[in-house]
Amino acid sequence: MQEPMQQPPTPPSAAATPHPAFLEFLPVNLFGSAMGLSGLCFAWRLAHQQWQLPSFIGESIGVLAILVFLTIAVVYTLKCIKHPSLVRQEFDNPISICFFATIIISLLLIPGILRPYLPNLAYAIWLPASILMFVFAWFVLRKWLSSQQSPESAVPAWVLPIVGTLDAPIVGSFFLHKEIREYNLVFFGVGFLFALILMTIIFSRLLFQKPLPAAIQPTLIILTGPMALAFTGYENLTGQQDMFASALFYFNMFLLLLMSSKLLLVPFTCPFRVTWWAVSFPLAATTITAFRYTQHKPGWPHEALSAILLIVTTLTIFYILGLTIYRIAKGTFAQ
Repeated sequence: MQEPMQQPPTPPSAAATPHPAFLEFLPVNLFGSAMGLSGLCFAWRLAHQQWQLPSFIGESIGVLAILVFLTIAVVYTLKCIKHPSLVRQEFDNPISICFFATIIISLLLIPGILRPYLPNLAYAIWLPASILMFVFAWFVLRKWLSSQQSPESAVPAWVLPIVGTLDAPIVGSFFLHKEIREYNLVFFGVGFLFALILMTIIFSRLLFQKPLPAAIQPTLIILTGPMALAFTGYENLTGQQDMFASALFYFNMFLLLLMSSKLLLVPFTCPFRVTWWAVSFPLAATTITAFRYTQHKPGWPHEALSAILLIVTTLTIFYILGLTIYRIAKGTFAQ
């Protein structure tokens, strides 16, 4: 009796390359979701103050931001334990190392959510996070200065580890501890002046080098973040809105108009990527500036601008959140 012929095994080269498992793929920049939701919480709190909208909206978003951060922190810790070499690759890369700042920035923003309810816990989180932010900014800058950087590596994400120091006074200005103002001034000075330096370098790269790859085009919105944070930090530290504050505000709005005009077709031309989260916190920070500017310069144009930004930011963040959850549930997040 003749034996049935066996099919030859598929050679490895012909086999389809499997997508990495979710834990292997999980990028550190997913912490940007916690940043965006935290900023959106602050924006809705200002909307409650301005228009007496229900306060539970902002508080619910704040709870969601904390839950998202804790969830990602647990999962990324598992990645560090099971795949330390992959985490090391992210940390050694001159671009992806910048996104480790999203972990620290989230820890600087979450105390702002907790402060009305648990002020001591908020301060206990914010203080070590601010020190860690300062050390991380120093470490990354020293790393860049220790070797020659290629012009193509000067991407918008470069502002995160250094200009992330501007996030410290956003929440820190509300703490009333001794010498806290001088402490916040250190972070404001470092963050604001390096924002000018780094944005000059990045704009030079955008003008004179080849365009950014489609996958990281959404990170262009990151460039609107430094001026929004500088405006809020300046107002918190000085207690006023003078001509300099107005200049920061309007320059930030122009940057948002410029960068967002380049991204209008991204959702339709580029498949979903985790880099889409890059738009969340800068949009929320800009919305916050619009509300704070309106408080001192009331009028229908500023009111309308605040309303439009709040709607756009809320819809954008929850749209990206929905896509993220859907792709994770379908097992296609790493594709």
